[in-house]
Amino acid sequence: WGIGRFPTLAGFFTAGAELGFDRFELNHAIDSKLLATANLDSVIIPSVHEPCPSDTPPSELKKRNWLISALDEENRRQGVAAVKRSIDLAAQLGAQAVVVHPGGVEGIEKLDSALRHLYEQGHFGQPEYELAKSRLIEERASRAPAHLRSVRRSLPDLAEHASRLGVRLGLENRYHYMDIPQPDELEELLDLGLGETVGYWHDVGHAQTLESLGFASHEEWLRRFASRIVGVHLHDLVGIQDHKAAGRGTMDWDLVARCVPASALRTCEFHPDNTPEQVSSGLRLLLKNGCVPVAEPERTGLGQAS
Repeated sequence: WGIGRFPTLAGFFTAGAELGFDRFELNHAIDSKLLATANLDSVIIPSVHEPCPSDTPPSELKKRNWLISALDEENRRQGVAAVKRSIDLAAQLGAQAVVVHPGGVEGIEKLDSALRHLYEQGHFGQPEYELAKSRLIEERASRAPAHLRSVRRSLPDLAEHASRLGVRLGLENRYHYMDIPQPDELEELLDLGLGETVGYWHDVGHAQTLESLGFASHEEWLRRFASRIVGVHLHDLVGIQDHKAAGRGTMDWDLVARCVPASALRTCEFHPDNTPEQVSSGLRLLLKNGCVPVAEPERTGLGQAS
């Protein structure tokens, strides 16, 4: 939410505190210069979303394919290095966890976009939609194994680094079907024998978006992996447009409140187009319906913002 709104992190923290938050998640919008000018001594940072700090714009990182799923070995190594930098930062700040994007399947971006376009045009369930969906599933299935091998190579190295520094990794479910992991893939990655260091970071909007597109249900993600949840990203959605403040869309918050374990970290991951009033109202809604537990007595704020 703070992206583009504040020239300094201090301004963001002050605004967040006024809206009811007393802890914050740092993400890719923060570069080394911004980080160097921030006084974080009195700020609670429970989680860091890699890559952070990020001195390369996200659009450029996407072009370079510096991901832990990359087939090119040098790109994969660069992806591992980026996550390690985030782990280092998390350890320095006393953060409990790093949110990790496990990458994606290359070469099917246009198929993924085409399916979403059909959905937005109201063609869900119609023959052309089902054909596009089948093509996407088939192409992904043929390409995914090679990328999963890269992820399996990357995770033990990252887990060892994180474990040594006392930081947990949360593998996040993603917004696109072309992304890794899908549910069976997540189960495979969580079963690599890396212990409690590697868990699951549940994004409610991403899960609901994929359900809306006709893939795994939101409830399936929660039912299968609730016991491994490290943290959650909370935001609302309309159709497949997510990252809206809670209460602005159709999210089943009762499902979220019922299934997310009490131990999970919680971040309100609202986009910048949400007004301060909508952010504050969203936090109050999440407190009221139990998605965010009432803060400990010694805390003055209520939740965590990104």
